[in-house]
Amino acid sequence: MSYDEWIGNTKDHSDSMAPEPLQRFEALLDHDPAEVRNGTILPPCAHWIYFNPNEKQSELYEDGHPKKGTFLPPVELPVRMWAGGKIQFKRPLRAGMAADMKSTVVKIEDKEGTSGKLCFVTLRNQISAAGTVAIDEEQQIVYREKTEEGAFPMRTKPLDIDFDWKKTRKLSPVHLFRYAALTYNSHRIHYDYLYTTEELGYPNLLVPAPLLLTLMIDAYKTKTDGKKIEEIEYRAVGPLYVYEEITITSKDTDNTKVELRALGPDNKIAIKATVRWIYSWEK
Repeated sequence: MSYDEWIGNTKDHSDSMAPEPLQRFEALLDHDPAEVRNGTILPPCAHWIYFNPNEKQSELYEDGHPKKGTFLPPVELPVRMWAGGKIQFKRPLRAGMAADMKSTVVKIEDKEGTSGKLCFVTLRNQISAAGTVAIDEEQQIVYREKTEEGAFPMRTKPLDIDFDWKKTRKLSPVHLFRYAALTYNSHRIHYDYLYTTEELGYPNLLVPAPLLLTLMIDAYKTKTDGKKIEEIEYRAVGPLYVYEEITITSKDTDNTKVELRALGPDNKIAIKATVRWIYSWEK
């Protein structure tokens, strides 16, 4: 089935960018929320807690996602996952400074994978404040068939960098609940254990890729010594589940680029990311 007519479809969003969600975001990362006030610059990946969906309950599928066929194409494949993307940070966004986001469907591509049919939908999100684009982002969603019972996606890619440092941690359902509440993400694979294990066949609740990337960037920021992240390009290559030990690693590849990886306890990659940085944004 062709979805070409959906390419170019747009949707506009606005947000007051109130500081309270950012305070909760910092609390989730175990930082001091009291440090956030009007004018605080959003850290990388914090824009995902704004421009939340507002579909009515009757406009959701059983899996918790909004129904397709209005902005997103009516892809017939039932399982939706976050595949990857690229984020360019052009100007800082600040809490309390209203912003607008224009979302555009830019690419739709059918593929055949090891798990069956796949459909990749690429969105472009441009976030502007005071008439200037602050974030230019491409986001890739993948739709796939349901797997046979007991056949769930696995991590297969081994660690491919000689890392400079590593940080380990585990996430509980509480982490996933608080992030889902922040982003108003009602996808049941992140909080409904019975649905995730019995309906979809996963062994446990899945850690959402945006949360995992946020944790990777937060860990890297402790090493940056005043550098500003200019671009993040990332790809989800395998699942991670609650209570699994996560290892975050990085390797400097040149004076402006770093490779980041998030690994499961088997030392296989869940997310890989390339980060480019500068020392300051232009005024």
